[in-house]
Amino acid sequence: MKLDWYQAVKLALERYAESNATIKIERSQFLAQQLSQIVTDTSSVGKTPEQTVSRVLQELRNDGYLFFSDAGLYTLNRVQIMASTEDLPDDVLDNAILAGRLELSDVETASDVAIVRVRRGVQMLRKHTLLNYRSTCALCDVGDASLLVASHIARWADNHKARGLLSNTICFCTLHDKLFEHGYFSMTAELKLVWKSPQSSQAIEIWQTQCTTKFKIPQSTAPAVAYLREHRTRVGL
Repeated sequence: MKLDWYQAVKLALERYAESNATIKIERSQFLAQQLSQIVTDTSSVGKTPEQTVSRVLQELRNDGYLFFSDAGLYTLNRVQIMASTEDLPDDVLDNAILAGRLELSDVETASDVAIVRVRRGVQMLRKHTLLNYRSTCALCDVGDASLLVASHIARWADNHKARGLLSNTICFCTLHDKLFEHGYFSMTAELKLVWKSPQSSQAIEIWQTQCTTKFKIPQSTAPAVAYLREHRTRVGL
């Protein structure tokens, strides 16, 4: 069946990614491997198929099907990005986080390269979490980056699919992070705080009443209701 150029190039991109086990698509290598099949699929008799492919790649980029990295390569923009599988440019990881497509998987302890890649993904997620909350704790005025963490709502060990999602992280100071992790407070779907009662110490009660503000609404990505529900269920609030 004859395909139009748009369809043929999309299929070729998917073939290239699968056959090379990569999401990184370099134009010259892509053309070397796929151009002849694209020409066959389109029944083209044109003299400049490379130029036509380049035009279609730009269309696919404009349509959001492809992401073009500053490193000079394309990535498929509608697939999950596994941080552990290959070395990816920072802007590709940035794009994956903002699109909600970064996955931070478990890796073998002996796989040092994969561990480093996952750590990069974690660092990039932390960067975006802090930016999302204006580099300030969501519940107090602590703004020292060394005292801020990207706190997971659904825990790393409990929800693998949520590990790389900005909607599953909140910027907390280290103390609010620990209090949240250990169930001293949680949040409703409306982002209102629910505290354990009574508190186990006067110091925590003082922190609750004098050192905690209303939840600060993030700039772009709010905590997902499903993960907040998961947290409340886990801590019994």
